Amino acid sequence: MKKILKTFIFLFVVFSFTEVNALSPSEIRTRQTSCPAFELANAKEDGSLDTVGCYDSYEATKQAMDATPGDGLCIVQGGMIIDAKYALIDYDQTTSLKYINVYDSVLLNKRITYIAPAGTYSDDAAYLGVDPNTLRIKIKVSGVTGYIGKYENEVTKTNILYDIIPISWVKTPTYYQITNDSIIHHFPANMSGTNGEAAITIGRKPDMVNPGNYYSYDGNYFYTDMKLLLDDYRNGVTSHAVNANNPYYNYYQYLSFRTKTNYSAANLNAFISSRTSSGIMLNTGDSFIDAQNKYGVNAALMFSIGINESAFGNSPIALAKNNLFGLNATDKNPSENASVFASAADCIYNYAYGWLSYRFLQPGDAMDRFHGAMVGNKLSGLNIKYASDPYWGEKAAAYYYQLDRYFGFQDYNSYTIALLNNQYQNTVYAKKTPGGLNVSTQFYQYCDKDSAVVVIGETTGPAVNGNTTWYQIMSDPDLRASDLEYTDASSKTFPRPEYAWDKMKVYVPAAYFTKINKANTDIPVVDPTPDNPVKPDPTPTPSPSPTPVPTPPPAKAISTIVSESGYRVENGYFFGVQPGTNVSSLSAKIVANGGSVTSSSSTIGTGVVLTITSGELKQTFTVVIYGDVDGDGSISAVDYVQVKNHIMGNGSLNGAKAIAADVNKDGSVSAVDYVNIKNYIMGNGNVIHN
Repeated sequence: MKKILKTFIFLFVVFSFTEVNALSPSEIRTRQTSCPAFELANAKEDGSLDTVGCYDSYEATKQAMDATPGDGLCIVQGGMIIDAKYALIDYDQTTSLKYINVYDSVLLNKRITYIAPAGTYSDDAAYLGVDPNTLRIKIKVSGVTGYIGKYENEVTKTNILYDIIPISWVKTPTYYQITNDSIIHHFPANMSGTNGEAAITIGRKPDMVNPGNYYSYDGNYFYTDMKLLLDDYRNGVTSHAVNANNPYYNYYQYLSFRTKTNYSAANLNAFISSRTSSGIMLNTGDSFIDAQNKYGVNAALMFSIGINESAFGNSPIALAKNNLFGLNATDKNPSENASVFASAADCIYNYAYGWLSYRFLQPGDAMDRFHGAMVGNKLSGLNIKYASDPYWGEKAAAYYYQLDRYFGFQDYNSYTIALLNNQYQNTVYAKKTPGGLNVSTQFYQYCDKDSAVVVIGETTGPAVNGNTTWYQIMSDPDLRASDLEYTDASSKTFPRPEYAWDKMKVYVPAAYFTKINKANTDIPVVDPTPDNPVKPDPTPTPSPSPTPVPTPPPAKAISTIVSESGYRVENGYFFGVQPGTNVSSLSAKIVANGGSVTSSSSTIGTGVVLTITSGELKQTFTVVIYGDVDGDGSISAVDYVQVKNHIMGNGSLNGAKAIAADVNKDGSVSAVDYVNIKNYIMGNGNVIHN
């Protein structure tokens, strides 16, 4: 989806900030310096850059920077600031794609999300460190922590993606203002305090934070000191936040789509009419409410996204193409690529069913768009894959807040919301009953921290991490009422099934979730018995004919069992095992998905042979754990020594061990693999993937 700046939503304010005439990137490149290699410099508050010392290597310069007092210290090489003690980044750069990819490691192998400035505003992010060899940096913005490259094309070194701005030069970063009744996100035009800023009220006042101005790059934890914010972000903690032990989550931003608004079609129409006298959103309330009731998607959330994307139905794309939601309006060519619909109503129905229910709200979506059924931010929710604007989720939530405030907050806290309290992989499955069978053994699971569910009931069940409480939640995917499995997602071949609100109820362990609010009504204690249990057939009358021997069900394909258990097999090798995995935990996953497993060793490591059985089917695989070269199931100094010996010709790695040594998966064992394993052991990033 295209990132679009909605200037009509912003309050434009001019402040009398002290301007900082800091050196521009081009001025730094042409600046005279006596340092032939690396320069330690002091970025002074007046915008100048003074030499502190010259060094032959980055390591020596970094050591000197860390040991020298001064918050404005930075490292300059080749006319560029490549590192700083405390800094933000300016990522407002021109690229061919019109956005910047954010990756999960410095290797830039797996993309997490993508970002672009919100129009002429909001182009700063927290700077957390650099890899001096590649100039790829670690950042945090809109909740996500990840890595970006220095250049769009690293071979030709063209299209610079960011500039490092020492905090001594930063006067106006983005910030949150908390008033007596609301929270406002401010977006200055730049970090030097010139031109002014835009602002958007995104929700009701956080109860746990006093009125004032705060820094935050996740919207959950708030700081009054930028240095302390950066220290915490680098250390992965929240110790210095004013609400360190009580994060804020905007109700409208984290409300599940699988809810219903209390507002009527007439209410939606009245709100639109109060804001505009033109546009294709006028009198669309009936379509939003009907689409909600049929396809299980909150009408007010869709309505708010439509306002944000279409300027109350008045954007050129909305008027020309009846496209209210920026569908296929890519960053590179939004007007030409945007989808065309027969009418606004046609767009609303297609959005509710085809785009939300069977794409962004569908676990197992082919393009990996399911990261929680809420608008969210760049860490969880639709915002990860829907829009490049890091604050798209906040802006959609802001219109829901406007709607709710207009009618006296009839929706606020109507539901209890719970968030996944950590990152989990192949662990947190929705169940048909507490502790019972998975709703879907392969797809329907929660992995992303802060993924939201709506809690509609509580009951007890088998203890998970010592907690016997299970939450009854509305199912994110649309399920068949008969057996709680997926309906077919093809709207072209089959009639569109409707979301059966009274049937879409599944269970998750409370141990994995944390409630972020208390609903206006108490959560009921529920009977976990299915609403429509299948009744056994009456005992048949005995027949004189011989009773036929029943045909056993066909064995489940072993490749299916493996993939549903969270692993993969290829060319006789078994991948996806994390270091430290024991036989019992791996076996439990295989058994839960219809198979059984035997192992050649009590420790799961590279080279261990697994035999997996399903009925009469049996296959044998050799385990590969990337980074575990010696086969002990862990990643240690022994592993990188073996890799080094292989590279130096003092040893030879073959078979599974050679594959495990190639941690960057480029087809060869090289010094890059050695460095990655060493970095992993030193805790310098998750550079090894299994």
